[in-house]
Amino acid sequence: MRQGSCFFLIVLLLMSVFRAEASVVSVENEVFLHADTTIVNESRSQNTLLQSEITMLSPEDTVLSSESAAMSLDDASLQPKKKKKNFFVKFFEGFNNYDTNYIEPNHYNFALMVQNTNFYQTYTVNYKTSDDVDHSIRVAPKASFRVGPFFGWRWLFFGYTFDLIGSSDMGGSHDFNLSLYSSQLGFDLLYIKHNGDCTIKSVDGFDDTTRDAAVGQGFSGIDSYTLGVNAYYVFNHKHFSYPAAYSQSTVQRISCGSWMLGLRYDYQEINFDYSKLPAVLQGSIAPSVQAEYNKVDYTNYSISFGYAYNWVFARNMLFNVSLMPSIGYKQRRGEHFQQKVFIQDVRNFNFDLISRAGIVWNNTRWFAGVSYIGHLYNFREQKYSFINNINYLNLYVGFNFLRRKQ
Repeated sequence: MRQGSCFFLIVLLLMSVFRAEASVVSVENEVFLHADTTIVNESRSQNTLLQSEITMLSPEDTVLSSESAAMSLDDASLQPKKKKKNFFVKFFEGFNNYDTNYIEPNHYNFALMVQNTNFYQTYTVNYKTSDDVDHSIRVAPKASFRVGPFFGWRWLFFGYTFDLIGSSDMGGSHDFNLSLYSSQLGFDLLYIKHNGDCTIKSVDGFDDTTRDAAVGQGFSGIDSYTLGVNAYYVFNHKHFSYPAAYSQSTVQRISCGSWMLGLRYDYQEINFDYSKLPAVLQGSIAPSVQAEYNKVDYTNYSISFGYAYNWVFARNMLFNVSLMPSIGYKQRRGEHFQQKVFIQDVRNFNFDLISRAGIVWNNTRWFAGVSYIGHLYNFREQKYSFINNINYLNLYVGFNFLRRKQ
């Protein structure tokens, strides 16, 4: 009994030991497993934190970029905003917008000059006789010779000329001529009133005896009134300068030309007393012509188109020539506009002309030159035409002063 009990006790003791070792192993395995799980979880947590940190870096960069953009916007807002310039502002700024390689600007504010103005005009009457023969009579008042001082500011000149011949010798003529020249626009205003004596300069269509007897005779039978307004635009104003040739406010350095387009308004009134012609001429003019054309007054609206060229043939030397013909519709006082007549009769259209020429020396301080301006007015009907040719010749010398601040 004792041996069996001891054996049984030994077996129980061994089983307990084995169970204890198994428990220890199980505990160790649980510890190890828990440790591994903890390590994995810590690794995952670290990865999560790392991702969070990485994620957090991007918003910071975004914030910095946003702040930089905001600062840039703030800086831009601090800058004065440029207002959009309207058409008129751009247009008037264009008066000083030109290529300085071609055009040298005026370096002074003011100018003084002395000018001699010579004024001469002619009247030409063309008509058909009862035998359908063309006759022509050209008369002219005496030319005027005037001198006076002028004061200039930029491209504007103001002055007055004194007649050196005398109003009695001028045949009662009074005239006012204004021409303004800028880089883009030009303007002409012409006013002439004549009610004095003329001289017969030439006759055509007559025999030699009649011609010799008539030419040189006085004629006091013409009164005239002329008003003309002309405005035009210069297309190539960045390279071509009208002021360089006619107002000395710039200097053309390279030869150049430009097309021009303009609008004109003209009014003329001509009273012609044929009974005051020499007796040798009166018989050739039909009574019907004398009755219908003893007074001609008409209005003319026209469009002008022409070309001007500046030739720089030496340093500080310039030669200009300009032709600007115009075509317009004329209407005599008392006539009413009729569309059928307007379309079918080409004689309702007038062809007039403004011509210019000039030569000038200008070293930007001193200047001198000669200029010519001609206005040609042409009234034409089937058996009668009247041409008024107006001419101005100017000689001048002057200097600029009070230099502009650069």
